[in-house]
Formats: sequence, C-alpha cells, structure tokens
Amino acid sequence: MKATSLIYLVILLISFNFTANAQQNQAANTDTVFKPKIGSFDAGYSYSPFTVNHKNMSIQQSNASINIPLINNFKDGKLDFLLAGVSYSSLTLSGMGKTFGGTEFYSVSVPITFQKSFSQKYALLISAIPTLSSDLKDVSGDDMLYSGFAMLKIRTSKNFSYAVGAGYSRQFFGTILLPVIGIEWQISERLSLSGTLPVSEKLKYQLSDKSIIGFSSDFGIGGGSYRLSKKTGSNYLQVQQYKNTLFYNYQLAKNFSVQISGGYNFVQKLDLYNKDQKVNWAPFNDLNKRVPLAELKKTGLTVESGISYHF
Repeated sequence: MKATSLIYLVILLISFNFTANAQQNQAANTDTVFKPKIGSFDAGYSYSPFTVNHKNMSIQQSNASINIPLINNFKDGKLDFLLAGVSYSSLTLSGMGKTFGGTEFYSVSVPITFQKSFSQKYALLISAIPTLSSDLKDVSGDDMLYSGFAMLKIRTSKNFSYAVGAGYSRQFFGTILLPVIGIEWQISERLSLSGTLPVSEKLKYQLSDKSIIGFSSDFGIGGGSYRLSKKTGSNYLQVQQYKNTLFYNYQLAKNFSVQISGGYNFVQKLDLYNKDQKVNWAPFNDLNKRVPLAELKKTGLTVESGISYHF
C-alpha cells in the first residue's frame, strides 16, 4: 500500500525515518558546515496477483516521489529543515472489468515538512499533505484530500529515539484522527528497529557495508480512497492492503540503493461506495457501518521492487 493506501501515513513514516537516521549520524559530528542528506528520490512498483472463481486478477501499483530541502541547517547537533516534495502514484486493477468504476486510478501529493530542533534531544516535526486522488476523468476540487501530522521527537541516547504525535486526514470516506508513536532503535551494531505505530514497522540486519536484509509490516486505518468521475455518480473506491514482507536492500553506489521484497497481503480489500457513504472520525467510529456498492476480499502474495537516491 505504499503510495496509494493511506498515503499520508506512509509519507509520515518516510519523513520520520530519514530525519531520525540523519540525526543519528549527525550526533557525533561537530562540523557545523556539515549538511545531512535529507533530500530524496524514490520509485517503486508492486504486483499483487490472486484468483477469484478461477479468474486471474491483480492489483498493480507504481509510485515515484522527490523531496527537496529548501532549508537544511545543522548546528551544534541540531537539525532544522524545510522540505517540499511531489509524490505520484498509479493503481491498476486487472481482470475485474468495470466492477469498481474503472481500472486506472491516480494520486498526486505535494507534502511540505518542517522540523525545528530545540536541542540535540528534542525536535518538533510538522507536515501538511494536500493530495489529488481520482480517476482523473474530470479533475476538480472534489478530488482533493487533506492530511497532516505533528510529532515531538525525543532522542534519549545515541542508539534510541522516539516520537509521539497525531495524524489527521480527510478522506472521501470521512475523517481520520489517530495518535502516532515513532521509534528508531539501534539494537546492536548490525540490527535496528524502526517504525511508526500503528502504520509500519521495519526490522533490519546489516549483512555488509552494502547489503541489508529485513522484515517489515505495513498496516493502516481505513485505506486509501479515489474519487470517480461524475459519469459514475462521483462515487469513491477504497483500497486496503495490509502486509508482511521480507526485503533485501543493496547499495549500488554512494547514496543510491535498490530493494526487492516479497510477502503476503493478509488483508486485501476493494470497496466501491456511494459518495454519501461516510463515517467521520475513524477509527473512533466504525467504518464497517457503510454499505458498499461492490466489494472484493482476497488475500494473496505480493512482490515489490524499488530504487532510492539521497542527496
């Protein structure tokens, strides 16, 4: 679900990880001219095949994002920055016909992320993420989603930091508001654990200077949603994929790496809803109260590949 399912929380996870890692590397660096590499470019593809009534189907997702530091100040062990980015993703449904109002869906986000460090121990991280999410057949303001989060990051030692905060998102199915806890723990020289609860957790083991293997779990509340065109009644599609995967990451060159992974979607669900089917303030109110126009539930395997460059 990396780019199309619960997009704001995934960006939240990415934001926390790269800033936490940057600060961990900076702690021992006293050179105030040093600039951490917090800019990034990422691209990826996922393929999730399954069979329903002897018919082959699949969910395919492609995504790309870039984050550029407009401000990047590091002094006395404190990092202040302002990041602006663009994220694009596409969702393709194969073998399902027009059951869900179409087969191609898209989203474009423009995240703005700001961090202010009060000391080497404390920092405040804030992000706003407007997103256009639809089939792009009649683009309007009705296609817009708005998300954001705020987190207080606390570094307790050289090897451990955590963050507490809250995330907000206005989706087509309603409003999500939930607490978020982040963690970065260098368990040993080679083993580390990072994550943003209740969204995603990642356990990594450093095989060599260039190779990493690991295990990841990706969850979400509600899933991502896409508005359909007026010709279909301006209904919306909701996609949910919760998965566990094993991954291998290899550093091809300095700051440039590739990753492959495989795992299982233990929840994989597509729902088409009338535009009036909404539940505000999830997960406090039950999203299952809505009645879908069409629904597909099917677990299955997933494979993914990706590239990443930091600058």
